[in-house]
Amino acid sequence: MSLALLADLQDASARRRVHADARSAPRPSGIDVLVVEDDAADTNLILKALEQHPGVLDAQASDAPDLALRQLAVGQIPADLILLDIHMPRMDGFKFLRGLRQIRRMAKTPVVFLTTSWLARDASDAVHSSAALYVIKPDSYEDLEVCLDGVIRRAQSGLWGR
Repeated sequence: MSLALLADLQDASARRRVHADARSAPRPSGIDVLVVEDDAADTNLILKALEQHPGVLDAQASDAPDLALRQLAVGQIPADLILLDIHMPRMDGFKFLRGLRQIRRMAKTPVVFLTTSWLARDASDAVHSSAALYVIKPDSYEDLEVCLDGVIRRAQSGLWGR
């Protein structure tokens, strides 16, 4: 057998082992996050912070809560955690949350209100809803990173029960 053929066979064998190892390897630890937010600038900052976080497998965003609900209902969007704005023109965050809880497989998915609203009524409604947390959007990107780090760690811990 020529050395070139032997090398090709060894390479092919090594590639098969790598692919077999990849198939049997456990899923990387991390969560899929969906951001439901109508403000494009806020969405971009939130996605940037999420994409840089080692605990996030994938981060997606939707500025159309009604469409996001339909996609979640049929499994088009994976979501282990949802970051949700409250005041959006097509559907407010509370209505979205009520709709989400009607989707059997999403009924216990943690939802964090991430909002600019300082209204006492919104905070009170959030406390009495099935949201996991109510967070006022931080003023700086660095504070946003710290805030999201805490939220992601808590979601990964399972303390919110999924």
